[in-house]
Order: sequence, then C-alpha cells, then structure tokens
Amino acid sequence: MTLDNSAMPPIPVAGERGPQVCATVRLYLAVLDDVPPRQAEAILKHVNTCRDCSREYRLLNQATYLVARLPDTAPSARVDQAVLAAIIARRSSVSLREAEPASEREGEPVYAAPVIPPRRLPARRPRWLVGLAVAATLLLALLTGTHLLALPGTPTAQAFMLPQTVSWNGYVLYHRETHTDSNGKRYYIDTYHDVSSGRMHVETTMGDQLDVVAVGDNHKMLGLDMMHHVAQWDADVWGVDDSAFDLATLRRDLQAKRAVYLGKGHFGSVEVYRIRCRNGEVLLLDMHYRPVNVLANAPGTGTPMYNMVKLLPDSQVPSDMWDMNMPSGFHMGKLPAKP
Repeated sequence: MTLDNSAMPPIPVAGERGPQVCATVRLYLAVLDDVPPRQAEAILKHVNTCRDCSREYRLLNQATYLVARLPDTAPSARVDQAVLAAIIARRSSVSLREAEPASEREGEPVYAAPVIPPRRLPARRPRWLVGLAVAATLLLALLTGTHLLALPGTPTAQAFMLPQTVSWNGYVLYHRETHTDSNGKRYYIDTYHDVSSGRMHVETTMGDQLDVVAVGDNHKMLGLDMMHHVAQWDADVWGVDDSAFDLATLRRDLQAKRAVYLGKGHFGSVEVYRIRCRNGEVLLLDMHYRPVNVLANAPGTGTPMYNMVKLLPDSQVPSDMWDMNMPSGFHMGKLPAKP
C-alpha cells in the first residue's frame, strides 16, 4: 500500500532543521513502510544527521521487533471451564435465593413500612456476582499469562519448496543496515542490488564524517570517497554479503535439507514464511515469497539484520546507479578504513 501524501505535511528538504522539521519526520517514520522509496530516502537522510530523530527511529524499530516476537494466542480450555462454572454458580445461587423466605436471606433485614426512610445499609454483593468476578479475574490472569509467557514451540519440519514461478528478476533489492563502530558511533549501509544482473550499489555513511559508495558486479568493484573525491578499484571490503537473498541457492538448499522450513510466523503485522538458512540465519518471506527481513541467531531470540527491506521495480532505479566509471573531479587514491 502506498501512503496518501495529501493527508501528510510536505517532506522537509535536505538540510532543513528545527522542531517542526523533526515533528514532520517522526510522522513519516511511523508509516515509513508505506512511503515511496525516494521519499523514504529523504526521510532517512534527515534521520542520519539528527540525534533525536535517530533515537526515535531506533525505538520504533525495537518496538516493531518486540511486537513481531509475540506469538499468536487463543484462550485455553481452562478459560471456557471457568466461565461455564461461573454461569452455573450464578444460576444455582439465584434459584436458592428465590426459594428462601425473605426474612432468612443473608444480609437483607426486613423493614416494616417506615415513616422515615431508614439509613441505607452497605449493599452486599450477591454470591453469583462474586463468582463472576472471580471468573473474570481468572480469565484476565489466564489471558495475560498466555500473552506474556507463551513461547513459540519448535515447529515440525515440513515439506516446503519455493514455487518455480517465483523470481525477483526485474527488481532491485533495497535494504538498510545500522551498525556501531568501536567508538560507539552509528553508521548506515544502504544497498541496492540488481537481482537480474548481480550489480550492486552500496553506500556507507556516518553523519558528516564518512560517505563511501561502492559500485560493482560479480567481477570488480569501484569505491568512491564522496567527501574527498577519491576513487579506488578492488573496493570489495565496502560491499555486502547478500547470499541470504539468493533464490537459486535457497531452492537447492531446501531440496538438500541444508535449509530448513520453520513454519509460518509474523514479523510486525506481516505474515511470513520462516526458513533457517545453512548459516543459521532465518530468512523471512511474505506470502508472495518477497523478502521481508533476515534474523540473526535462532528464531524467537533472533534480531532483525535490516531496518528496511524492499523490492523495487528496476524501472524506478536510475541507471547511473550502476555506473563504474570514475566521476569527473575524482582521482585515484586510497579509501578510508571501513568502520
């Protein structure tokens, strides 16, 4: 679904600052998955340079991750039994009270018709109401306990194969990662991967301290220091490993049982297929077999590797993203060390 921008304030232009700018950016962060890619990129450029918005973005990602880990739950049989017992207790109590003489009903003294209304006595709760209250308390405790304590069981391995018609050719895989260097400074890696050709455009940024672009294919990679206009060949260290998104390898690994299907689950509000790859990472695909994210470590305790993962039609990505010619004004030299 694409966001209807008519209901949102204009996206701030690059370099704008101030409380109103941050307020607008945070509105868009809440619906970032529905924002068109170019607008999302503009929003994230502000996040890269704003400490408060970066913190807000991190909290949103953490909240999404925690919600995604919550298992689907349903009331257990004990809840039905508790409610049924309360209903039976109510009916029995009411029947007994109707059979008792009025003067013998507990806690309800009989008054002659008084000239002056007597002082109201504290009302005693009927026994059936107490029973319902206990049942309601039990119901709440059971539901709360189930919601907070239920852990995902280990799913049984099932026969799962990617349909032969599934292909990401004609698309560019975009994803963003957030990392922290040895000094605690945050940096970002934005990757555009042309699935059809294997070409990549990877940009690593750290505020106003670092901006390195690596453009390459399966044979060579050119690195560009965008701040100092320095170019360097064989800049493979600035590339990324996208092997988790290799459909051909995934198919072979599923057939050979090197990859294991873990069943369905949810990542945020998205229903996903979960596949443990040969390296232990868990690939998440939506119900149309499109990539959603990758979890490091085991499912249930895994952490999302990417802030965002999208498949973009290749027609939406400018062709100069894959240009491996040294730009005008650059000179050959040595790139800075990677964080």
